Amino acid sequence: MSERKRVSVSGALHRLRRCRSGATLVEFSLVALPLLLLILAIFELGFIYWANHELENATSDAARMVRTGQVQAGNLNQAQLKTELCNRTALLVGCLSRVRVDVRSAPSFNAISPPQPVDGGGTLKPDDAFSYAPGVGDDVVLVSAFYSWNTLFSGTYLVRASMPVRNEPF
Repeated sequence: MSERKRVSVSGALHRLRRCRSGATLVEFSLVALPLLLLILAIFELGFIYWANHELENATSDAARMVRTGQVQAGNLNQAQLKTELCNRTALLVGCLSRVRVDVRSAPSFNAISPPQPVDGGGTLKPDDAFSYAPGVGDDVVLVSAFYSWNTLFSGTYLVRASMPVRNEPF
């Protein structure tokens, strides 16, 4: 009787080894995780490009407001210009709390230096660390915006946009 059980157990093991019905499931489980991670990375990269494009357009609109004298005539401060910038975005979640706006003016393009948006630890500086000087007529102005994007895989990514303009003679 024990010989018979041994034969049936070894026969069952032999049949199980020859059965290929679960091979597709095992192969899919090995490929599914890397495929899912690749798809998520592609979506995240697309969202970062979209956010960068959106921030560039909003910064361009804010620079146009400075160039045409709307900011100066309306006495808009840095927070109000940031609100105007954020009203022109849809994808930048928490825009008012996570975007930083820097406006610098000078008499010539050579006299303007770009801002340093991050501190020594690599984090985005607070609002009060950025300058706000929209200038007067015929001044050169550099309008810069920085947004801290939280990524799924690598922490944070700094999305930045800058627009140099010369103010109209208003």
